[in-house]
Amino acid sequence: MSGFSGILVNALPRANPEDTRGAVYEWCRGLAGQQVSIYNRGKDKLFGDHFHKGDDPSKNPERFFLARGRVRVQAWNPAGEELDIEVDEGSEILIDPGVLHRFTPLEDVIFLEYRCTVFDRERPDSYPAEYYADYLKGRSVEK
Repeated sequence: MSGFSGILVNALPRANPEDTRGAVYEWCRGLAGQQVSIYNRGKDKLFGDHFHKGDDPSKNPERFFLARGRVRVQAWNPAGEELDIEVDEGSEILIDPGVLHRFTPLEDVIFLEYRCTVFDRERPDSYPAEYYADYLKGRSVEK
């Protein structure tokens, strides 16, 4: 994905290409983890629409694996670049801190989020899109 800094999308190879029972992917192999969150989202149910400062190590970068379905990914980075792509199942999406991002499922999807920390609902390191302009200007952004 040349020309956009802050998100990397990789179509992962199947770990079992000859197995007729179904696909197996090895994701985050070798990384020490604390939690995997699983998201079931229906078609057209927008989610994300936020950014992270990277204070939580799990958001530096944020790591998703699209296990089922197809999703539209839109993103804006501090350099002013915009991204609007469709991503297929079997892909990982890595999002750097400071990148505003949103996902729109094009069909029902299942996402997995790898976390190297346990999610802290009191300090989620997620900031709504409406604070993004202030963040880019270096202003204090608190919920």
